[in-house]
Amino acid sequence: MIRNIKSAVLVLLAIITFTSCGQLRDGINSNKGADLSALKLGMSKDEVQKQLGKRPDNVVATKKDPETNKLVQVIQYTDGKQEKSYWLYFVDDKLDKWETASKLHEPWI
Repeated sequence: MIRNIKSAVLVLLAIITFTSCGQLRDGINSNKGADLSALKLGMSKDEVQKQLGKRPDNVVATKKDPETNKLVQVIQYTDGKQEKSYWLYFVDDKLDKWETASKLHEPWI
């Protein structure tokens, strides 16, 4: 019985340790700058995320064009080094364009 409890405690400690390491990694990646020079038009959202090495900050806008039936989505990435934000426009999950985010206007979709 005590042997089972010790095993369960060890497994629980291992799970907590691995989970906390993942959270630490995510925290470090959130401060990482977004190097947009490596991006290419036509990349998927997953390819962009892998290339930038970080998750997007948020989804800024989403719209389905009624005429073409294409989904347009604007995703924001922040460059931690220069403290600039960028809007990346995806049309049907493919990178179409990007621009510097602005408080003066909303995304062009």
